[in-house]
Amino acid sequence: MKDLVSCFSEHAVRISDVACSGSAAANAAAVAAAAAGRPLEGAAGGSTAAAMSGVTTVYRSRLSASGKDLLVDVTWSRSPDGPALSVAVHDASAAGASRHHRDAAAPRHLHRRKGSGTFTAGSCVVGVFWDYASARYDGARGPEPVSGFYVAVVADAEFVLLLGDMSRSYVERLHGGIPVASSRMARRRERFVGCGRWSTKARFLDSGAEHEIGVGLDGDAEAWVAVDGRKVVQLRRLRWNFRGSHTLFLDGGAPVDITWDLHGWLFQAIDPSAASSSAVFTFHARGASETKLWTDDGAALTSGEQENEKPLAPARAQQQNKEAAGASSGQGFCLLIQGFRSSSKIT
Repeated sequence: MKDLVSCFSEHAVRISDVACSGSAAANAAAVAAAAAGRPLEGAAGGSTAAAMSGVTTVYRSRLSASGKDLLVDVTWSRSPDGPALSVAVHDASAAGASRHHRDAAAPRHLHRRKGSGTFTAGSCVVGVFWDYASARYDGARGPEPVSGFYVAVVADAEFVLLLGDMSRSYVERLHGGIPVASSRMARRRERFVGCGRWSTKARFLDSGAEHEIGVGLDGDAEAWVAVDGRKVVQLRRLRWNFRGSHTLFLDGGAPVDITWDLHGWLFQAIDPSAASSSAVFTFHARGASETKLWTDDGAALTSGEQENEKPLAPARAQQQNKEAAGASSGQGFCLLIQGFRSSSKIT
């Protein structure tokens, strides 16, 4: 008779041998399945697509005059009156440093679909201009519009964020003399409700390809993660494997760390608090500083230590990561996908 550990762990967590982008055919199948609302091939129990309830995207912007880094949080969510928008701006150097700062960075809810407003965020005077009254939406992206809108954020007399296909024309028409600060997407959090499958897209490197990300949840029985149509993680016996991690190599070998935490999803009856009642999947691209340390550690091994070990990353990946380290700094892009059993638990 098998011992208890092997009985519960055998085949409970499956990692694909080739954890990278799939073939063109697999990619096309994944995209078609997502567009049609079908589960990816091999999805757990033929699960249906889960409903997206909201998305928060964090952008990092650098003011050209002062060199200060700002974080701009933009949240699109569902409300009884339709899609809703909120914006928060705070100093990147002080983000999360204290409770006082977090309170100061509370999001400003923009109740009308078109308008403008001002508020202070630390030492910055912030102005927000928006119009999504005639925005167009893609059902797969939930309450976030895809066209026919603009959101413009000004801080210290610079545009720190321009969103939407109408933003450039708005700036040129009314605010042509205000400089536009450089900005990039730093983090993204997507929330969905119910068992099933959620599919999204993410670009982990500025120069890399856009990847199809799929997450599947089949109640308490099974969970899986797919990238570009290929399953890279499959979890069974979830009550014994509710937390874990795995590293993918995408875009020619750049490392992306996947972590999952299903404790709140599985054990909410024991701990029904809203803060812990979700399933969380995180995809974190290692930033230049993190990747440099990782590759340097691999290169520091002596030839004797390497004799019986495979290299941590392909040579091409090490070269690409070193080049990226010279071109950028800080943490890499992070995608967080969060699933709730019911909308009443969403935070």
